[in-house]
Amino acid sequence: MSIQRRTITAILFLWSGLFAFLWSSTGFAAYEGTQNDRFPTILSSAQLSELAAQKIEERLGEMGETRRRELHLQRAASTMHLPAGEVTAVVEFPRGLPYGREFPVVFTIYVDGVLNRRASSYYRLTVYDRVLVAMTDIRAEETISPANARVEERAVDTLPDLTITDFSRLDGRVAGRYIQKDRTITPTLLAMPLVIRSGNTVELVLDANGIVVRAEGVALESGRTGYTIRVRNVRSGKILRGKVIDAATVQVIG
Repeated sequence: MSIQRRTITAILFLWSGLFAFLWSSTGFAAYEGTQNDRFPTILSSAQLSELAAQKIEERLGEMGETRRRELHLQRAASTMHLPAGEVTAVVEFPRGLPYGREFPVVFTIYVDGVLNRRASSYYRLTVYDRVLVAMTDIRAEETISPANARVEERAVDTLPDLTITDFSRLDGRVAGRYIQKDRTITPTLLAMPLVIRSGNTVELVLDANGIVVRAEGVALESGRTGYTIRVRNVRSGKILRGKVIDAATVQVIG
């Protein structure tokens, strides 16, 4: 396609290094004035913002994000005056698309395949979901139930598969630490319940090349299912590390 001085190259965007081009006769405006010969094409701030928002929505779709959301432009890239030629804008999200925090959208502009400039806009993305919220202060190790939590719509900072939207998604976990009243309950606040406490007698199990060896042990640390704790072999006095299997069993590591 031949490029005339007032022909506008609409753009666009790239994800994972692949260019995509879209042609239009109205995408940019001719820059009139004494610098017309040098900078005949304008890529406006509004165009960059619109295209960035489009790319953000595409990315959210790829992530499976369908929840109600609000996208707010915090700081816009400035309007660009560009030389004539085929203009390509590459859009990247160097910090990803975090929920509830400001993040940059970086534009890399090429004219006829040659790097011309870079610019950034900044956005804030707020995503809403119906989630568990503490109705009272919840102490560490306390079970979360309708007695101390309820479901309501809140802004969230977790992906759909990690958001605690109802009691069934607790998966047996309890408060891993103190949770204040009115706080959204997130996976980082939860933990499997403590099943072994320091001083408990436990059975030590060691699988040595298919041969299972069992011994009496004492827990030297409290632990949750799947956690690694220190234990002492009662007979030898040796201190070992093991994975908590249940309230009575620790699998020796190594």
